[in-house]
Amino acid sequence: MPRVDVVPKKVGTPATDDGTGPTEARILQTAERLFAERGPEAVSLRAITTEAGTNVASIHYHFGSKEGLLAALIQTRAAEVSARRAVLLELLEDAESFTARELARAFVLPVAEMAAAGGTSWVRLIAQILGNADPTRDLVIEGFTAQGRRFNRLAHRLHPDWTRSESQFRLGQAMRLVFTVLGDTDTVQAFQSLDDRRLSATQVADYLEDLVTAMLSDPRED
Repeated sequence: MPRVDVVPKKVGTPATDDGTGPTEARILQTAERLFAERGPEAVSLRAITTEAGTNVASIHYHFGSKEGLLAALIQTRAAEVSARRAVLLELLEDAESFTARELARAFVLPVAEMAAAGGTSWVRLIAQILGNADPTRDLVIEGFTAQGRRFNRLAHRLHPDWTRSESQFRLGQAMRLVFTVLGDTDTVQAFQSLDDRRLSATQVADYLEDLVTAMLSDPRED
């Protein structure tokens, strides 16, 4: 699979490219930013509506509840990430052979592209949710379950001796790592304080791909 640089692609802001109205779009955009900045639990519906220039009734009308709003936020961009991953996974599934790096790229690249295209708040929000033991985390995991099974099958092709538990553990930790790093590149840059050069989005994705490649490799096979 040829190397693909991380460049901003056309990624619709939540609910703006599918025919929904501007009020719904403003609510989604505002909620995504506030949830990512403060965490969903710390953000009230009134805080969202104040910044979005609407009222609480409009949230209930469009989403039913705060939980419904959060679910809509998760699902909107998750569908875009999943669509991009599906293309990369199909290439690997059709290939006679592939490497751990190519599998890692299918894991990292769609999220890196989302972040580069203006979806950093969403990536940060997912990272927060994955770190919390609440029903919202189950919603995120459920949304990636089908592709998780595809990654598991590919990991088993690479490493037939891996148990399902081992591959699921490695893939689960890779998922958390990818969202944590790409959702908080300011912290990544802070760790570069000894180096005057600021990492580009492509460099961050490259280094992250290296780490995920290591997680999807088996040192016992060397």
